Amino acid sequence: MKMRWLVVALLIAASAFATDLVLQNGQTVVTLGNSITEMGEEPHGYVTVMRKAMAVLYPERRIYFINAGISGHKSTDMAERFERDVLQYDPDWVTISVGVNDVWHGFLAKEWQRADLSAVPLPLYEEKVSWMIKAARAEGVQVALFTATVIKENLRSPENLALASYNQAMRRLAKKYKCLLIDQDAACRAVLLPLQKEGMSDRGVLTSDGVHMQPQGNWLMAQTALTAFGVPLQRLQEGKPLIEAALKSKKGEWEKSLARYAEANFEAGMPRPDEKRIIMIGSSAVDMWNFAQDFKGVSFLNRGIGGETSDQFWLRFRPDVLYLKPYGVIIYAGTCNDFWTDKRMSPDETKANLARMARMAKAQNIRVAIGAVAPVNDYLPGTADYVTSHPIEVVRAMNVWLKALCDENGYEYIDFYTAVADENGKMKKEWSTDGIHCNAEGYAAWRVLVENVLQKWGVR
Repeated sequence: MKMRWLVVALLIAASAFATDLVLQNGQTVVTLGNSITEMGEEPHGYVTVMRKAMAVLYPERRIYFINAGISGHKSTDMAERFERDVLQYDPDWVTISVGVNDVWHGFLAKEWQRADLSAVPLPLYEEKVSWMIKAARAEGVQVALFTATVIKENLRSPENLALASYNQAMRRLAKKYKCLLIDQDAACRAVLLPLQKEGMSDRGVLTSDGVHMQPQGNWLMAQTALTAFGVPLQRLQEGKPLIEAALKSKKGEWEKSLARYAEANFEAGMPRPDEKRIIMIGSSAVDMWNFAQDFKGVSFLNRGIGGETSDQFWLRFRPDVLYLKPYGVIIYAGTCNDFWTDKRMSPDETKANLARMARMAKAQNIRVAIGAVAPVNDYLPGTADYVTSHPIEVVRAMNVWLKALCDENGYEYIDFYTAVADENGKMKKEWSTDGIHCNAEGYAAWRVLVENVLQKWGVR
């Protein structure tokens, strides 16, 4: 077994330089889209497949993917948030995946009798996509355009017939503006066309419901995108066992995260009518905090899991926060595990994940507070890597950005950093036993800051 994996690794290495790969070391790709892209962040989602594939096939290059998918969004929605969700991160590339909802929502409006749903007319669709291309180009961002995936796996469905003109428009725009075309429609059709027959199911091959991708569909989307970016198909196929192993590990981590609080969430149920429930979500800094001791009389739920990164918070944000209907949520990444070099994450990925969770909570009228990233120190033997991986200037820059995010959106900013930092910008030596976690004195300083927020929210 080990020999087989070695052979696969050698085959990958042998083709390492035989490629015209477009994506260069250190580049960032923002994946703009709807629910297919949002769900693409799940362990077998196409964004995750792309991220893992690049790490496996090109370990010498760090390519960062920022997921900017939002369920239900159409071209009009994406154009409206293009500055916030794409341009502010100064990416090298943006992939624009749009069209499914522009068509599908017109059908759903009739089927579900939903006056709040509507299609986007083709001329307006072209106008919005053109605007996004021009806006990206003006900022030096290269553009890759996705044609839309199917709406039902029967290629003669009314929805797919209506979608055809939108996909043709996307191909025209790619040619007109010399964008990279990633023809997801053609890839789906190549798989589904031989399977077409009278009375066939509208789902089950690529999709779970006719629209949203199963693992096979996600792999197809990722493969189509990666080969368009220059990854040789042979290399991708040879590396698939290693990529699948990485995805399986990611899925195992996700399932473990979801299981951690599943029973506690069931027992908590919905808040009482007079209950002002508060939830704090984060990693070990939250996990180790004794809320029952420090916040007596407050309905305070701890949803911290040691070692987690911001994307892992997001993947469990619905069951561990939103479904519990809190009065307020505190999002706190502690010293930020995203910064460890083995995580292969950029600060912009962290920003996008934290901002996305905050927006999700605010959309449900949940009060939001975001904690500043805490400092680390290297005062003990063997802790030099802490400051190397968590540079003071990077941590401070992140906190400046987080404060601005809070100020712009009406969130509370909790300055956990300043409360425990010394004159060198590191965690106070006497307030930590390991250089990365606070001791009782540190938590006492943080408790005061949280109490201030609880008072502002009228919880105290």
